[in-house]
Amino acid sequence: SSGINAEYGEEYQCYIEHERKEGDPGRVTSLFERAITDDPLNVARWSDYLRYLDQVVKVKEVVLGVYGRAVRNIPWEAGVWVSYMTAQQRYQLHFSHIEETLEESLKNGFQDSASYLAIWREYLVCHWRQERFKPLKTNGSSTESLENHPLNEAFQRAINHMNQKFGEEGDRTGSLVRFMAECEGVREDPESMRELLAGLFESKLYKEQARLWMEWVNLEQRFAQPDHTRRVYQKAIQCTTDNPELLIQNFMTFESIHGTMETHDAASLKCNRLKKRVEEKRAKEAARDKQRKGDDKKKVIQKKGDDRAKGSQKKQQKKHDDKPSKNPDTKSSTMPPPSNTNKRKLSSNSSMEETPKQQKKSEFPKSEEDQPIDKSRYPVTVFVSNLSYSATEDDLNNTFKHIGSIVDIRLVKSVNNKSRGFGYIEFHTREEFLAALEMDRVAILGRPCYISECKEKQQGQKADFKFSTQMESQKLYVSNLPYTVTEEEVRGMFGGIGEIKSLRMVTTKSGKFKGFLYIEYGSEAEARKAVLELNDKEIGGRAMSVAISNPPSKSTAGGSGSGGASEPAPQRQKQAVNFAVPRALAAPRQSEKKDGEPKAMMSNSDFAKLFKK
Repeated sequence: SSGINAEYGEEYQCYIEHERKEGDPGRVTSLFERAITDDPLNVARWSDYLRYLDQVVKVKEVVLGVYGRAVRNIPWEAGVWVSYMTAQQRYQLHFSHIEETLEESLKNGFQDSASYLAIWREYLVCHWRQERFKPLKTNGSSTESLENHPLNEAFQRAINHMNQKFGEEGDRTGSLVRFMAECEGVREDPESMRELLAGLFESKLYKEQARLWMEWVNLEQRFAQPDHTRRVYQKAIQCTTDNPELLIQNFMTFESIHGTMETHDAASLKCNRLKKRVEEKRAKEAARDKQRKGDDKKKVIQKKGDDRAKGSQKKQQKKHDDKPSKNPDTKSSTMPPPSNTNKRKLSSNSSMEETPKQQKKSEFPKSEEDQPIDKSRYPVTVFVSNLSYSATEDDLNNTFKHIGSIVDIRLVKSVNNKSRGFGYIEFHTREEFLAALEMDRVAILGRPCYISECKEKQQGQKADFKFSTQMESQKLYVSNLPYTVTEEEVRGMFGGIGEIKSLRMVTTKSGKFKGFLYIEYGSEAEARKAVLELNDKEIGGRAMSVAISNPPSKSTAGGSGSGGASEPAPQRQKQAVNFAVPRALAAPRQSEKKDGEPKAMMSNSDFAKLFKK
């Protein structure tokens, strides 16, 4: 398969634009196909290609085929799914195909609510087009309600899905409910429309937005019922806060056209109250802002004054330090330097007090590294690393307490009393120590921690590689696995071949699976059987690779990867070349020497003798 190659993206774009001006759809389509083959994850290129097919080509089989490939290559792009459903309805596919497309799109796990909202809205629009021209069934004199209609069920499912995933924030403007209410209005069912909108505006998130109230007003005006429209205006005036001027202007215009003098005066009174309430609220907000700015300015001035006072205090302290001591009991007129054994504290014989800076520095706790571990306790102490910085001694105790009695847990911290991500655990017996080593890579707070022997490390010494670098006929190397695969899934797949002695899923330091692992069986025959049966088998949409573990040797200084000593390979000596010296006068090469002596150079007469032979 072709890899991603976006190197010629601009060239492709220029070439495509040129061919589009020429007007040959076949050449343009061919160029688009080449471009998306070289760069199949380019969302902009796919979108441009699909628009061209929708607007110019308009061949059902071609258009729908390209859409099917697009959603497989860039399934995270919600706009492609939306256009796909539109194209399916444009070419009059059965509505079940659109429903299948909806279900496939919802499986992709979009990160934002806007993507889900766009897909649901397009699906509802397609559903509405499907149902709008079908007459509602009548039972006698009554007409069927939309309450149990498939379209209403689709609306309810969309609204419930958005609320479950994102809550009210998923649809901040209530677009799904408003669209459903408008459909009810077109169906000439104003009561259902009002019931939907009344439920929507019970939420504070929606009822404070003047623009949404005006949409309700516009829907009401379709039915030419001024009383209902007036009630909507009155509710809106009581609730809205973001743009009351919009409502006031439209409400007064409405009363001038549809109302009487009494309703006009009542509306004017309510609008004046709203104006007054809004002006008071804005005045309070302006006063709070002004006070906040004044407080910030006072803090800045106060901080500058404090800084000047501290500077003056430091200068006075420095002058006091530089003065010689006037105490007659002192033997020296100058202050002796602090002892090198403790730089944080001044000598007790000194008459000078610590400066605030020195006193603050001396209060810092000592780093845990200043307190070395007793080497005699190394055989029963493990070194634990790759810990989360939020891990505590209690977390370590809860993880290892089932092994036996723990003598001491020492989590190494910085001078700021923050964990440095490693520590030491001391046990009573050697058996408990060995049992702790077996827990290597146990997860603590979601991170695999590394457990090793506690031993003194020489400067420049690297950590020993604990895994074998030789071929292991009983162990498998399995790669190209999906990052979401679990240990239970792997054991379920490989456990049918034979008993699994060990399974090591290779992860990053943060605990994320890297896509490959090692499995050890009890015998070589079981391992080879697993290779034959499971190699190239698909798991999670990827064909995994299964092979006998044969890692490349790890080269170390002064030895081979297997740990045995070996002589360093002789380095090839570079031969200096002097282009200014004729070849006949150049010094003889090492290859021309025999037994340490250079060969004698041949004269012209020697060459002549060779030809006479």
